Amino acid sequence: MPEINNGTLVEASVDCFGSPGGGMGAKRDYVAEIEEIRRRTGPSSWDNGITKLLFLSMQTARLETEGEELAYFPVAAIAAIESYFRWEIKGLIDSGDVRFINNLKVDELPLKLSHALLVAVHGKRVTIGELISHSVRLNNLDAISKTMGQLLGTDFLALVKDARDPELRRKQGESAPTVLPSADESFARVKRTFELRHIICHEAHLSSPVRLDDVKELCSSCYGFARASRYGVAYQVDPYAPLTLQDAYEAASERVRVLNVEIQAVEKSISSGLPSVMQNTFDAMQQAWRLYVARESDFNASHHMNGNRGALYEQLATESLFKARLDKLKEYAEQSYAALNFPDGEAAP
Repeated sequence: MPEINNGTLVEASVDCFGSPGGGMGAKRDYVAEIEEIRRRTGPSSWDNGITKLLFLSMQTARLETEGEELAYFPVAAIAAIESYFRWEIKGLIDSGDVRFINNLKVDELPLKLSHALLVAVHGKRVTIGELISHSVRLNNLDAISKTMGQLLGTDFLALVKDARDPELRRKQGESAPTVLPSADESFARVKRTFELRHIICHEAHLSSPVRLDDVKELCSSCYGFARASRYGVAYQVDPYAPLTLQDAYEAASERVRVLNVEIQAVEKSISSGLPSVMQNTFDAMQQAWRLYVARESDFNASHHMNGNRGALYEQLATESLFKARLDKLKEYAEQSYAALNFPDGEAAP
């Protein structure tokens, strides 16, 4: 059971894969674990899981000889599957989408809120999505199906079975081929990979417990399962989401345009209620802020930062800054309203 030790959230039972519930009484600090994972794997916005599965599938396809090192691949494949789904869960919860944020609750997980944990969330050391995704059990296919089904509010394996390449689906509709031609066989192989991971990690073998042909088949199936899951989740979230880099750029640009219109309206509202001297100060402040936005967006647009996706990330950076500024301007507008309606320091009711 979880416990609190010196104000730090710890978990008393951990298995050999870092999952709660089956260890030797080790103590866990979830915030430290999440920060350490970030340092090892890069920004949490990156999905290393499917990329790793693609590499494993390509690498095993080239193998030609049997050997004890084959045991590495099922272990790596399951680690990549878990990484992918934790990334997916984090993204869905941290998106703020009301369809998902309340489906997996902290109080239903092996977590106990402590002062230290609340401070970490408030100080943005970790997000709610990171905490939940790091805490859920994903140690077999049934656990993944249950967690993802609860989060998305649907039958997850049915969603995966019906998953199709998004571009083909957009062009051909339901006549587009599914990603998994034989989904039940793919699910069975993923289950077998989980079983092998457990066997390899917990038993000593004088020879490899897995054959070369099996490794190739299992890694390919794990990659196909994760890829179908990604397509299925994306379609469930937004069937009309941008598919190409140009589509994403145009969608982001439109969101920036709408935000800019909102900002200009709030700017006008604030300025109209200010004395002339303060209007000049406010206008200069906003001009300086817009110059800062332009510089930060240019930085994100650089090839060094984002390669050939620079134009998209320029818009995404602008969007993020616009959202934050709009919230702040709304606060200023409320203060300005209070100053006009409650002069001489009178308190608003």
